[in-house]
Amino acid sequence: MKKQKQNRPSFLYAVIIFLALVILALGALTLHSLRDLIDLRSKVSGLQTTVQELSDASANLVKQAQELAGLNDQLSNVASDTDATGASDYTNQDSQEEGTLSPSHASSFTDSTDESLDNLLSQLKPLLPQDNGTWSVYVCNLMKNTEGTIDDQQMQAASLIKLYVMGAVMQEIQNGNLEMNDTTKHLLDEMITVSDNSATNELVRYLNKDHDHKKGMKKVNAFIKAQGFEYTHEYNGLEDTSLWYDTDTKNTTSAKDCGRLLERIYRGEFVSHLASRQMEELLLNQQVTYKIPSTIPSESRVANKTGETSDCENDAAIVYTPKGDYILCIMSCEVSSKNSAVDSLQEMSSLIYSYFMNRDTSKLSRQVEATAKETD
Repeated sequence: MKKQKQNRPSFLYAVIIFLALVILALGALTLHSLRDLIDLRSKVSGLQTTVQELSDASANLVKQAQELAGLNDQLSNVASDTDATGASDYTNQDSQEEGTLSPSHASSFTDSTDESLDNLLSQLKPLLPQDNGTWSVYVCNLMKNTEGTIDDQQMQAASLIKLYVMGAVMQEIQNGNLEMNDTTKHLLDEMITVSDNSATNELVRYLNKDHDHKKGMKKVNAFIKAQGFEYTHEYNGLEDTSLWYDTDTKNTTSAKDCGRLLERIYRGEFVSHLASRQMEELLLNQQVTYKIPSTIPSESRVANKTGETSDCENDAAIVYTPKGDYILCIMSCEVSSKNSAVDSLQEMSSLIYSYFMNRDTSKLSRQVEATAKETD
């Protein structure tokens, strides 16, 4: 019994020592946690300072951006005034750069009205064949940004529909849905420069992931509608009868729709500036040149696309001349004589070129008089 009583104090001492050690450990842990908390609060304070500095810097950048925007507006106004003042300095130049999209200021025209163009079209109208199909003409003076038409209407597009397929393909490339690889470039070149129908049908298939022509054609028509070409629609594929979905209807467009498409290409506004340059280059490399380009002298360049069927002769062209650029689109359908239609188209091209180069309507007037005598 005495031995057990002697062991109790030792046990108590051990418990006390153990508890003391636990308390010391907890104190050390608490101290460490306090240090961490202090460090954390210090870091938070630092972050708050950094955020405030970033906020101040951001506000300063916004202020600077606003100031730069104001300066940019001032510079734009100055540039506009300079362009307006300097434009007249260019009107007497006799030459312009070839193949540029920006309208040349080199123009022999001095008036700013549409009267000269109206006069041209009024004299040209009697020259349209009265006994050889239906005709439509569109003319745009690119230097004066004026346009006029003779009997603009929806007509059979023939291969002019390829202009719109080209635009739809370029739009898909622009959107990142189609790659401009060697195959695509080759098909575009074949479709435009030699008017290959198979290449056109294949490009239409490329417009959807299923490689389905009918679905691709819907994309072409959606593009046409979005661009505002009211008389243009693709109903069928070209040449391949398995792609004719509506045999009673032909693909359609109008001289004005084609002309306005070409104007957007000329001004770099069709799909994008880069796409416009690429499309312009394709048209400048045109191999089918027996219509509008055939009467244009070598001093000028022509970017054109033709369209023909068994009873249609169409051509749409940008004509770059030393004295000002213009667009001419001529469509003829239901013609009884294709050779005669081509002759008439070439004659109109020659007369209009002479007018834009010389501002001389005497040749046109003489032709009108001769036509009137033949009619009598």
